[in-house]
Amino acid sequence: GYLLAYLASAKSVSTLPSNVGVVAFAFFIAWQGGAWFDAGGVSVNLLNFPHDRGLVIGILKSFFGLSGSVFAQIYISFYVTSSKKDSNVLGATLVVLFGVANCLGRILSGSVSDNIKRYISRPSLYACSLVLFGIGSLCFAFAPSNGASQCPSKSSDKEEQSVPMLLFLSIAAPSLALIVTPLLNLLPVGERAAASRQQARWVYAGYAIVLALSILLAITGVVQNSWESEGTLMDHRSESISFVVLMGALIVSLLVMSMAHFSPKTATVASSHGNYAQVLAESKRESEEGEEKEIGDKKQEENLEEPLSPPQGIPGTRLSVREASVSEALQTVDFWLLWIAQFFGTGSGLMTLNNLGQISTALGGSGSLYIACIICGLAYGCFWCLSPIVTAELFGTKAFGTLYSWLGLAPAFGSTAFSVGLAASIYSIHENDGDNCCLGQACYRTTYIICAVCTGLLASTSALLIAYRNKSFYSHT
Repeated sequence: GYLLAYLASAKSVSTLPSNVGVVAFAFFIAWQGGAWFDAGGVSVNLLNFPHDRGLVIGILKSFFGLSGSVFAQIYISFYVTSSKKDSNVLGATLVVLFGVANCLGRILSGSVSDNIKRYISRPSLYACSLVLFGIGSLCFAFAPSNGASQCPSKSSDKEEQSVPMLLFLSIAAPSLALIVTPLLNLLPVGERAAASRQQARWVYAGYAIVLALSILLAITGVVQNSWESEGTLMDHRSESISFVVLMGALIVSLLVMSMAHFSPKTATVASSHGNYAQVLAESKRESEEGEEKEIGDKKQEENLEEPLSPPQGIPGTRLSVREASVSEALQTVDFWLLWIAQFFGTGSGLMTLNNLGQISTALGGSGSLYIACIICGLAYGCFWCLSPIVTAELFGTKAFGTLYSWLGLAPAFGSTAFSVGLAASIYSIHENDGDNCCLGQACYRTTYIICAVCTGLLASTSALLIAYRNKSFYSHT
C-alpha cells in the first residue's frame, strides 16, 4: 500500500495516476495490513494473559501510539529540506507530542486499571478519558492564534515532487516483518497464570524504557521546533540523526531485554515446529516448575503480601460478564453503547491527528495549542487501550477477534464523519478565497466545540451506562 502511494506521487518513475481514488486505494491496502496486525496482536495477548490484561495491553498499545511519533521524527530528521515551510515542522512536532501523550495514556490506563479495578471499573475509566478529551477539545476551540502563521505557497512544479517517506515506509514494513517473525517462533505457547512479582518487575522495566523513549521524543520535538523557528534546522541535521539513532537503541534494548528471559529449552521446543500439544505441555510444565520454586523460596513473603492479581481457581472469580458469540454480542445493548463511545472518541481523535498540520497553519505555535495537543493525546491513548479490555470483559474471548474487528468499524466511520463531514465542511466555509487555506480561530473552533459535546457528554454517558448495567460484575472483579 505504501509503495503504491509512493508510485502515485513519483511521476519520474511511475505512470500511476495520482488522483484521490488511487491514493485512497493505496492507503486502503496499507491499512488492511495494519488492521490485521492490530487485531492479531491484541487478540493473542488477551488470550495469553487473562489475569494481567491491562498490564500487557498497555505496553502493546503504547507502541501503536508511539510508532507515529517515531516516524514523524524520522521525517523531520531525514526528509525536511530548506524549502519546507515552518508549518510542516510545527505540524510534525505536534504529531510527535500527540503521539508521546498518546503513548503515556496507554501506559497509564493499562497498568493502573489492573491495580484499581476493584475501586473503579474500566468502563468508568473509559468515561473519564472521554471527558478529558472533551476538555482538550475546548482547549483547541479557544486556543488563540499567534498571528505569525501564513498559508504555504503553492509550488509550480508540484507534479514533479515525490514523497520519499512513503518509499521508506514501503521498505521498512516488510523488513521489520522479516526480522520479527523468526523471533515470534521463540515464544512459548499457552495461557499464562497471573504474573508473579518478578515477572511484573520486568514488565515495568519495559514500561520504563517506553517512557524514556517517549520523553526523548517530546524533548526532541520541542528542540527541533525551536531550531526551525530560528531558521537553523538544516544546520543541526547531524543532531537530528543522532536522536533517531538513540531512539533505535532504546527500541533494540527493549527487544534484547525481553528475549533474554526465554530459556533455551523453551525456545528450542517452540522453534522445532512440533505439534501444538507438545509445545503447550512443555510450556505448562516449565511454568509449573517455576511457580513451585518461587512459592518455595518466597512462601513467607507471599503470606504477608497481597498478590498482584486474583489467583486462578477461586470460586466466584469471573474474567468476563458472558462468553458470547458474535451474533449474541451484536444483539446486546452493551456492545452498541461501547460502539457509540468508540465512534465519538476515536472519530474525534483521528480527526485531530489528521488535521494537526492544518491546525498548526491556522493558529501558529501558541502555547495553548501544545497543551491541547497533549491533553487530547493522553485521553486518546487511554480509551484506545481500554476499549479492547472492556470488550473482553463484557463478551469474553470466545469470539473476541471478530468482535474487536466489528468495534474497529467505529473509528473508521467516526474518522470519516468528523474529518470529512464536520472538520472539512467548516474549514472550507472560512478558507481564504482561492487559497484553499484557512487562518485564524474560526477554522476549527466550531468543530472542537461539537467534539467536546460528543466526547465529554454523549460518549462518556455511553461508557458510564456500561458500568452501571454491569455493576454486579465489576463489584466482584
